[in-house]
Amino acid sequence: MADDTGGAARPRLLLNAQPFGFGPPAATAILARELAPFCDELAYFGGGHTLDLQHRPPYHAVYGTTGLSDDERLASLRRLAPRYDLFVTAMDFAEAELARRAGLNVAVYDALTWFWPEIPAVAGDAALYIAQDFFGVRERIAADAALRRNAVIVPPIIPLLPPRQIWRPERPGTDRDRHVLLNLGGLQNPYWQPSDAAAYARLMLDAVRSAQPAGRPVVVTTSRGVAEALGDPAVRTADRDTVLDLMSGAAYACMTPGLGNIYDAAATGVPTLWLPSANETHHLQARLLTEHGYCDARLDWPDVGGPADYDTPPPATPEALTKAIVDVVRHLSSAGSLPTLRDRLADQVAKSTAGLGLVPGSARSLTERFGHGGMQGAATALVRWATENPVHLGL
Repeated sequence: MADDTGGAARPRLLLNAQPFGFGPPAATAILARELAPFCDELAYFGGGHTLDLQHRPPYHAVYGTTGLSDDERLASLRRLAPRYDLFVTAMDFAEAELARRAGLNVAVYDALTWFWPEIPAVAGDAALYIAQDFFGVRERIAADAALRRNAVIVPPIIPLLPPRQIWRPERPGTDRDRHVLLNLGGLQNPYWQPSDAAAYARLMLDAVRSAQPAGRPVVVTTSRGVAEALGDPAVRTADRDTVLDLMSGAAYACMTPGLGNIYDAAATGVPTLWLPSANETHHLQARLLTEHGYCDARLDWPDVGGPADYDTPPPATPEALTKAIVDVVRHLSSAGSLPTLRDRLADQVAKSTAGLGLVPGSARSLTERFGHGGMQGAATALVRWATENPVHLGL
């Protein structure tokens, strides 16, 4: 991104991410790295597992909010408001409302424009609404007068990777030591307990390991909380560059079907088995990939002992859909059913991945449809708006 501030005071931005899975905090971390060279001050305001990915640098300050009430966060935002030109959140609409109440200008980055049953009003009222392109995004914004006013559509946050991070097939008989990547990003969300997220992770780890031939290592990435709960030396929390390296060097990947994982699979071209859903968007995203021809292999709960009722008629809530997943996870994790589950799930993983590793993953073609480098466009729009609309620095 070129510096187009024309000598004006550079913007001061306060970033935030929704504490739902790893997608929003990962997007914010990528955006922060893109913004840092063009800001006089860049800070993060948020809590919980979102802090796993937010570091100094690129931030000048990190304001942790773990355990604070709405009133306490509002008071903190009011103290910070005079210092920042713009509050930028990745999909935390409730925090965007608090920021507006505190007197901050607000911008929203949204990777799920295609999904929301109803986009919150704060998106239409925001200074900028930055929508990541996906199936149906352009049509949805075109049909919404409020969003047409302030919307900027950007490509996915897919980087243009160097050749070393592009996946290549195994060479028969020579590459059998290549690892399988089990990427369990996106498990932590407010609709289930951390113990349920850990139980899901344990089920998938046992199954993927059991499905491998002797000597094939499994490398696992997930949030710090889930990694600590598993207590397994193969499980780690890694930054995005490391995860991309692990994808490109893997024989294939088994991943939760979050949009961040989907677009990282597109960036690297790693062949991928999409795992059973861990939240309300996962199964819909995996289904869209399948319907449009971008899916290598996919498992969901009905394949391994479900079903979880994903087709509950409206007004189904995230809580209700997650409860259906939790019921299945707890049932299959119980002492009585675990041996049967391990055999069934491992068998399905083995069958689904039997042909993976011969050709690049189908998600690779998403880059041809939607492009890449979306964070450059997002950062350009944010810097331009903040530069043109500076807030007087409070003393």
